Amino acid sequence: MPKVTRVRASDPAQGRCRPPKRAPVRTSPAGRMKLSHWLAAHARAARRRLSYALRLALMTAAIIACGALSLMAATGRLGDAGAALESWIEARLGDAGYVVAWVDVAGAQRISASEIAQLIGATPGAGLATIDPGEARARLEALSWVERAQVLRLWPDRVAVILTERTPFALWQNNQVHHVIDRSGVVIEAADAAEFARLPIFIGEGAPQQAAMLAGILDLHPEIAARTTHRVRVGARRWSLRLASGGEVLLPEGDPGGALAQLAAMHAERGVLDYEAQIIDLRVDGEMVLRPWPDRNAEPGRGA
Repeated sequence: MPKVTRVRASDPAQGRCRPPKRAPVRTSPAGRMKLSHWLAAHARAARRRLSYALRLALMTAAIIACGALSLMAATGRLGDAGAALESWIEARLGDAGYVVAWVDVAGAQRISASEIAQLIGATPGAGLATIDPGEARARLEALSWVERAQVLRLWPDRVAVILTERTPFALWQNNQVHHVIDRSGVVIEAADAAEFARLPIFIGEGAPQQAAMLAGILDLHPEIAARTTHRVRVGARRWSLRLASGGEVLLPEGDPGGALAQLAAMHAERGVLDYEAQIIDLRVDGEMVLRPWPDRNAEPGRGA
């Protein structure tokens, strides 16, 4: 505490009562030190706020300029001088510390984060302004495993990548070669068919695009689906089902769902799928024609 000196009111030298006098308040060395620290701290905080404000203003201006220049480049209105200016702005942002320090990846299981960062140019120390989110997204979506991609620049030093990978749905057999396809029929070139040998097999031209539709119908009839080994697209118009028994079910072009419902009902009533039939023809609406194997005798009493 500062030392305070007071004058006594009964001092005879005064002759009369006077209000006490206060000595000057003096600050101890410790007090002066605390005050100087407080002032220094506030000065540093003010400098940091000013520096941050300047960097923010520079970044905002640079981002707007880069966006405008990129738009002009995309529309073909950016000449050599404009391209040089864009490069200069990107370099200045890099000098100011706006470089890639982190790459956050979500949704990737088949592709590593390091491969993604390398592909889009988000290597450590790369200028954040040099990464074009649209171009990076296009590069990622060109990968066979990637269905959709989103790339975000998170200033000042982070890139976020969100992926939706394709899910293997079935095998497509074409010219004796098996390919893995997703539910929309897109071939996943990078997928190894041997790894997904348990998936249902579709055969023929145009089969991938219609595979999900037929699979949905078969899901309604598990007894038929369990006996089916191959689903064959015929003439890019209709389907045939190859059964584990070696027989084949010929479906109509117009209403395969109705035909399979009829077959399921007949099997539930009379066990049609257990017949020694080479062909079960359902191509005519409301009719079922069974053709026996030439070298096999049908069981007595069985027929359609």
